[in-house]
Amino acid sequence: MLKNYLAALCLWAVSIAHAQYPVLKQIKVVQKFYKTSKNGEIINKDILFKEGKLASVKTSDVIQHFFYDENGLLNKTTKERVGSDWKEVTGFKYDPDGRILQFSKKYQEGNEYVTKSVKFTYEGARIKAEAKRSNSHQQLVEDVEYVVENGLIARRVLRDRNKQIIGKTEYAYNNGNVTRHTGLVGDKSIKMFTYDDKGSADLLIVQNLFGVHYKVITPLISFYDEEFDFQSISENNELTFKATSDKYTPISKKFKYNAQNYPQTSHVIEGDGLVVTDATYYYE
Repeated sequence: MLKNYLAALCLWAVSIAHAQYPVLKQIKVVQKFYKTSKNGEIINKDILFKEGKLASVKTSDVIQHFFYDENGLLNKTTKERVGSDWKEVTGFKYDPDGRILQFSKKYQEGNEYVTKSVKFTYEGARIKAEAKRSNSHQQLVEDVEYVVENGLIARRVLRDRNKQIIGKTEYAYNNGNVTRHTGLVGDKSIKMFTYDDKGSADLLIVQNLFGVHYKVITPLISFYDEEFDFQSISENNELTFKATSDKYTPISKKFKYNAQNYPQTSHVIEGDGLVVTDATYYYE
């Protein structure tokens, strides 16, 4: 009797914890590019969710769908252009504990389709990532090692085919937010981020994509698919980004919040305003 009571109490506690977080329903995005037009080339993006999980992303000519396995983890995405045979497909495989084992992406490069695959292996606090491409006779094209500390990616080391280190970056965190990327070998620039103190919609998304290991999986995948953002694991909303190198465009963001202190609208300016993005967030 006591055992059943305690089990029921745990389930109740979990349900209460989840009830504290809003459930995303839709995000409408309007992006203006002033690089190509004085009045701004406009791209409208409609992001839809089903029970809080990312379901589709639509623009005027491209639609992307998201699919999940029996454990609720993202296992496939498809991206297609309307009126064209162009297509991109990504795949995700996990171990029984929900850790990422493999990521693959099939995409068009010139006149041929290429598949890039990344295999992840776990050795204590280290994660080895080996990337191969189908048009390079499956030869190793990237040899990367990630170091995990306190459940977060702390360091990334890139080696060449002779096992010499050609890139090394360390990552810093504060109050649950990614605050700094420090390049030590190769690209030695420093990237810096600031945040508000409100709930993050990006965090809601990646939690529902990758489950309990989202804090590790999201950064890992961000290096192989630009649609995933390392900083989206942060507890709060990113307000500014700047770097010590001019090759990175600074970004500033402003938010308005709902009664639950989550974003209701956002206004993002890249660089000197050449790209401006406005988003409106809708919740269940």
